[in-house]
Amino acid sequence: MTRMTSPKALLRNAVCGALLAAGLFAAAAPAEATPVWVRDGNGGTVFNGGPGYVNLSIRVDGNNQSVSAGAFALQYGFSPTGPFTDFLTYCLEPDELLNVGATPTAGTLRGTLSETAEYAARANDLTRLWNTWFADSLTDATKSAAFQVALWEVAYDGGGSLTSGSFQLNTTGAVKTQAMAYLDQANWISPAGTEPGVILRVGSQDLTISVPVPAPAALGLFGIGLLGLALGVARRRTMA
Repeated sequence: MTRMTSPKALLRNAVCGALLAAGLFAAAAPAEATPVWVRDGNGGTVFNGGPGYVNLSIRVDGNNQSVSAGAFALQYGFSPTGPFTDFLTYCLEPDELLNVGATPTAGTLRGTLSETAEYAARANDLTRLWNTWFADSLTDATKSAAFQVALWEVAYDGGGSLTSGSFQLNTTGAVKTQAMAYLDQANWISPAGTEPGVILRVGSQDLTISVPVPAPAALGLFGIGLLGLALGVARRRTMA
């Protein structure tokens, strides 16, 4: 005797099969850079919506410069017209300008630091620093500025010292003290944990990103197509 399968079970099995196929497709796909656009959507200054900033003096490759350091409150989207999502971010390049305004600027999103030629060698240290202190850095302006300094030091100079090397912090006081505490690897978590991603921007500062980033619209449409196929299969089996 042939056992009859209910329409609901057929639908459930077909949908699960489609979702599994989608998951396998995503897992098999090579890591690729995704086009992304960044803008300031928070009222005319990139620090609005963050914990604040501190004006500092730094030295990069032998040149002194004045900077404002702190978490940026920006928005990203997968097209120049949006939709856009808010995110708090720090930059990784003390030798570049931010170049973000109300008009979206293009970049490429990489899911992890290890996927990039620029940061793969220091991905582990950057990830440990990020996962240990990122949340703490958002509690006030001094800590936010200090965390930005610490990220610059690790990304640009390897994390050895704030007073020697290609990157140096000229400003003394609370920011420097806090940055040195953040750079103490004895306090970093181990293992490193989930890596932050990065938005690479040629000629402008590369930006960290750690919020769950949804797939671009094309991947969403692919998933919808598989779901539609699953529904069609379930319907044909039910009618048969």
